[in-house]
Amino acid sequence: MKRRDFIQMLAATGMTASLPLTAFKAHAAAPDHFLVIVNAGGGWDPTSLCDPKGNLSQYLAERPDARNEGSINSIAINTETKRNPVSGMAWSDTPRINNNDATTARVDTQFQNFFTTYHDKLTVINGVDNGTNNHSSGNRATWSGNLEMGYPSLAALFAASKNPGLPMAYISNGGYDFTASLVSRARASSAGFIDRLADPNSDRYHYRNEDQSTDVYSQIKQAQSKRLARQKANETLPLRRQQLNQLFTVRQADNDLAKLSEEKAIIEALKPTNDHMNNRDQSFKRQASLVAAAFKSGVAASANISTGGFDTHGNHDNSQYQSLGDLLEGVAYLQEALEAAGIADKTTVVIGSDFGRTPYYNSGSGKDHWPVTSVMVMHPTGSGKGGNVFGASTDKFRAQTLSRTTGQPDVNGQLLTPAHVNLALRKELGIHDNTLAVRFPLNVDDFEIFS
Repeated sequence: MKRRDFIQMLAATGMTASLPLTAFKAHAAAPDHFLVIVNAGGGWDPTSLCDPKGNLSQYLAERPDARNEGSINSIAINTETKRNPVSGMAWSDTPRINNNDATTARVDTQFQNFFTTYHDKLTVINGVDNGTNNHSSGNRATWSGNLEMGYPSLAALFAASKNPGLPMAYISNGGYDFTASLVSRARASSAGFIDRLADPNSDRYHYRNEDQSTDVYSQIKQAQSKRLARQKANETLPLRRQQLNQLFTVRQADNDLAKLSEEKAIIEALKPTNDHMNNRDQSFKRQASLVAAAFKSGVAASANISTGGFDTHGNHDNSQYQSLGDLLEGVAYLQEALEAAGIADKTTVVIGSDFGRTPYYNSGSGKDHWPVTSVMVMHPTGSGKGGNVFGASTDKFRAQTLSRTTGQPDVNGQLLTPAHVNLALRKELGIHDNTLAVRFPLNVDDFEIFS
């Protein structure tokens, strides 16, 4: 399937709303860097993940109605096995989940595997004040740096700045993905659908038999090419010849989707989605393999991967920790897929959510919306970056003013906001001073998060 057919198919199926129907095959330069946004939809709890808080009853007097005697979490901070001795990076221990030893052990292993394996390429940013506990505005703030409507997502801005002419420059599977019309957005979460687009005859063999000894589809394509060549040879008007040349180029172009499909098959042969760790969240892993294949095949520059289960207004311990564990297992698979594709050294992965959750339990043993949150950034393999924690929240999980250079608490510092995080990410990704970014300024001082 050629680009023209692919674009028309996307429009017909609702996979995109803005790809230009008149565009010809784009010969965009191969991306030199890629970006993946991982959206933990619903509002995750950093105190149960990368900004661990224990059961010290901080809210005992202030919130006498809170469960667990006003403690932030029901499990203590484990400084022996849940902290890296070099970087000081800490992560949450696991409470007893559903009164089940196997489930508790699984989640504990997911946490331990992720942080011990990837801590040295990870920057954890804690104490981010999102300024809202509303889902839509929190999601917008986290991924654009602005609470107000109209700013493109970081992934859309990146794709538009780097390679806007790619066939699927920006892949989005949910989360905040507003593009401000800077780049086309492709919905491509279904790997099977991509396979069928790449080869329309792969399932039911409409035009060929199964062993391909008779291939009418191939004969049709050959006849089309010969007819186009005859038309071109007989045409005398220059403009008509130019148009026929363009049509000939489109029909003879490389099959981008076929290459994507082939790369995905290679990645999944090396790293099967259903034979990885605990085989959790297959949807996330299928998104991950497709994104890695799209990057490898040169058809995409950025992507959103989205997963949910974090809006734990009730039954927090039994639900939130399992969702967090599955998220970390999914990101681990994404990293392995990028390694299998040979592009982990060119890919930045940013993990975040709408906001955080209250530092105490409600009457239903859940936690409600809270504006303080964290962001985790996984740097490209071999970049020499990572193993760092920037920023901090108070012992009551409140935002505090921080030094812009060290990220440590400082009464003369500033609150760390999504605008600061997005500005630092724009600089880290090398897009902060291009013309598109200038159109959407983040008017805040620099926090030296990645220095």
